[in-house]
Amino acid sequence: MSSGDSDGSVRGGQESPSGADGRPLAGQVVVVTGGARAIGREIAVRIAAAGAAVAILDLENSEETIEAVRSRGAEAMALRADVSDPETVGQAMSTVAGLMGRIDGLVNNAGLYVSLERRPFWEIPAEEWDRVMAVNTRSVFICSAAVVPHMRQRSGGRIVNISSDVVTFGMPNLLHYVASKGAVSTMTRSMARELGPFGIGVNSVGPGLVTTEITEQTIPEVYRKEIAAEQCIAELIRPADVAATVAFLLSPAARMISGQTVLVNGGASMGGV
Repeated sequence: MSSGDSDGSVRGGQESPSGADGRPLAGQVVVVTGGARAIGREIAVRIAAAGAAVAILDLENSEETIEAVRSRGAEAMALRADVSDPETVGQAMSTVAGLMGRIDGLVNNAGLYVSLERRPFWEIPAEEWDRVMAVNTRSVFICSAAVVPHMRQRSGGRIVNISSDVVTFGMPNLLHYVASKGAVSTMTRSMARELGPFGIGVNSVGPGLVTTEITEQTIPEVYRKEIAAEQCIAELIRPADVAATVAFLLSPAARMISGQTVLVNGGASMGGV
């Protein structure tokens, strides 16, 4: 994160009862990692529409996301941050809390997938393995640890981690990705047990193959349709499907749901994670 580098100005946090104006996240402040584009942007826009002020942590320029969030009438700010670096993340969380007044929710969305080369695990360079683990897994640990003190100050909060449905069946030639997301799902359960006494709920969302601008450019349409055909609901999964689930898990309606991985994959896989 560039020191003090913010892509938007915000007012201090304002107290208001959650849902007081008919929006379930009204008065809340939610941090979204990897919110510059694709699923992260959709999540940011969805929770803004639900009433939350949104802070984006991303190495990429988040201006389009910020504009989209503000068009929903929500406050927004963005900080350039390496979400796997504890010092950077700690500074970012303090900045968000200082400018927005509080932190109620965290969405650990940052991750690597489409840019990864498919190959047998014995051909994966150790450096690439480390990079995937840093972004997909270490960042969940770093960002969650940094946000907990702010949530404990308010005696509650919600954390939603983005996992993947591949952890239920495995996927060949992407061992580092599968391992990183499997770790996220198991971390979610342990975090839920540790944070429950402080009124903090922790869940993860496991999407199937989501159709985004990026996957449309990198994954052949015929393959995406083959995947969809194997689902109980044989339709393409959209970012909005994931975002709606995340928004629900952040809301008071999900207050008694914790330690779960919710699969958003049209019923392609079933059973516990």
